[in-house]
This record gives sequence, structure tokens and C-alpha cells, in this order.
Amino acid sequence: MNERLRPARSPAPARRHTGEAPTRGVHHLALTTADMKATVEFYVGVLGMPLVHAMKVPPGLGSGPGNRGNPPYEEIRHYFFDMGNDSLLAFFEIPEGAEPQANRNAIGGMQHVAIACTAARFRDVLERLERYGVPNSGAIEQLPGMVGVYLRDPNGIRLEFACQPAQGERQRTIEAVTQTKAEAAAELLTMDGVDAAWLARYAGDLPDG
Repeated sequence: MNERLRPARSPAPARRHTGEAPTRGVHHLALTTADMKATVEFYVGVLGMPLVHAMKVPPGLGSGPGNRGNPPYEEIRHYFFDMGNDSLLAFFEIPEGAEPQANRNAIGGMQHVAIACTAARFRDVLERLERYGVPNSGAIEQLPGMVGVYLRDPNGIRLEFACQPAQGERQRTIEAVTQTKAEAAAELLTMDGVDAAWLARYAGDLPDG
């Protein structure tokens, strides 16, 4: 294992899952584009995600001394779209030609973004993709009770819209995918160095089934 991936201290033992995680989901995902206009047209016009904030990064936060992890370019555009459920999808506009196209399968990269939606919204997305001629996978079963559709945005980012049709308007993603201890253990035990003590520490909050 890469030493950079090892925590400095042993993580705390797992706590039994009570249905309340210590965080509240995604505030925003920050992605990159070389063409903000095309990105706006796609996310608002094709996918129906409202644009809620359009700004330029203040001077000094790009190549200047105040950079805090932003892309190293001054006064670039940074736009935010409403992804639903009080979460945002954001884009930085990188100067065209300044960076290579990302490899979504590279270690540390983002393989795809999966966006939860209701069955009605899922049907709407499928219709929009058909209307605008956007290549996509069509509706496919992902997990028991869950369907998804894959597509790419103008930047080559792979997106997925996913839903549990039987859950109607109240999508409960965690509930739908949570395994029992036995189900998870069948896979976890295929990793080197995993034993009963490891399972108790890191998967002990899973239900008994």
C-alpha cells in the first residue's frame, strides 16, 4: 500500500450505524471544464440543472500567494449548479489547452459522478437525452432494485443518474445499498490481512441481517 494512503494514527473503531452519519452529504463537487458556456448549456439546457451562482475566483487565489488549493490560474470562472437535495455541482473553467484531458480510471481520479433521482426525474432525463441526441447507455439495472443511465458531458466527464423506482419520491440510497455483515464479509475477506477482528473494527456497524 502506498505510504501516502496510510493514516498517521489507527482510525477509531467503527460505531454502530444509527441512520445518522456525522456529515450531511455532498455540499458541492468541484469539477473542471475548458468551455464554461458549453457546460452551462449542457447542464441547464439538456439536464435541467439550474445555474445558481456565477463568479470569477478573486485575484490572488490562483497563482498568487493566497492560493488554497484552487486551480493555479488567476480570475477563472467558477459556476455552481443545483444538483438537487440541497447539493451543488461546481465547475472551474481551466484555460483551454493548459491542462491535459483527465483519465477517469487514473488512481486518485474521479471515475464517474452518480446523481440520485426519483423515478419521474429518471424518465425525464432519459427523454431529455433522447431529445438532444446525447449518447447514453439506456436504462440498465445496477443493483437489485436500482436502475441507472450513463452518459458523458461536453468535458468527457462520465455521469450516471440512478434511482430506486419502487421508492417513489422519497429515495433512500443508503437504505437501498446497505448489506448485512455476512454479505459484506463475503467480499471483504478476499483482501489480504482481513480477519474477524478487522471485520468487527471496520464493518461492525452493518446489520446482522
